[in-house]
Amino acid sequence: MTDLHTHILPGVDDGAKNLDMSLALLRAQRADGVTRIALTPHFRFEQTIEEFLRRRDEAMALLTQALKAEEHPPQLKPGAEIFYSSQLAETDPRPLCLAGTPLLLIEFPPAYLPQGTGDVLHQLTRQGFIPLIAHVERYAFVRENPNLLCDWIEAGVCTQMNASGLLARTKQQRLLVRMIRHGMIHTLATDVHSPARRPPRLRQALDLVRRTCGEETVGRLLNSADALFQGAVPDVPEPRPMRRILGKWM
Repeated sequence: MTDLHTHILPGVDDGAKNLDMSLALLRAQRADGVTRIALTPHFRFEQTIEEFLRRRDEAMALLTQALKAEEHPPQLKPGAEIFYSSQLAETDPRPLCLAGTPLLLIEFPPAYLPQGTGDVLHQLTRQGFIPLIAHVERYAFVRENPNLLCDWIEAGVCTQMNASGLLARTKQQRLLVRMIRHGMIHTLATDVHSPARRPPRLRQALDLVRRTCGEETVGRLLNSADALFQGAVPDVPEPRPMRRILGKWM
């Protein structure tokens, strides 16, 4: 399996605090069946891209060296989780892509959609980038109108849902399952931070998808993650808009 969103690099952000925790998380990922991992520490435009890359690549080198003593190490690619800014349209984001791919993992503020977001996403896709929107289940504007994702997907944007968000035992889980059924979600990822904070639960989340949406949907999510890890646009069905019935999205 492929995990496109993790905070496993040691000491870079609010994820793994040290090398021992990084290795423990990688072993947990391997036990869960994950063999390809994107390393995506947080990036904000308050810092320079050069400084971010220096810290990220130093942590990557430390982790790579430690993995030489591990049996069956995973395939790792460095990238970034970019906090959305209009500066995405004003700078060259290629250094922030997942290594060797045009994939840009982008997160938004949880409570509101920044003005001009659609224009920036369209500009990125026209330039050949693949924007992957992180943990879409967290955004109030998506929960209020999931059909917003259909417009973005039609423009070439991809979407990611957190395994932990899907597994949360809340009323929201029913909405998230419906979004998957409607083709609004391209891949699941862990967004793992530590053994206690969002631990690797990708297999458990896919088992839930299997029970609620079927084996074909599980295969689509897995294949999409593999394709994006290699830098390819996934082969996915056209999303189907949802209808609001008695206050619920169906």
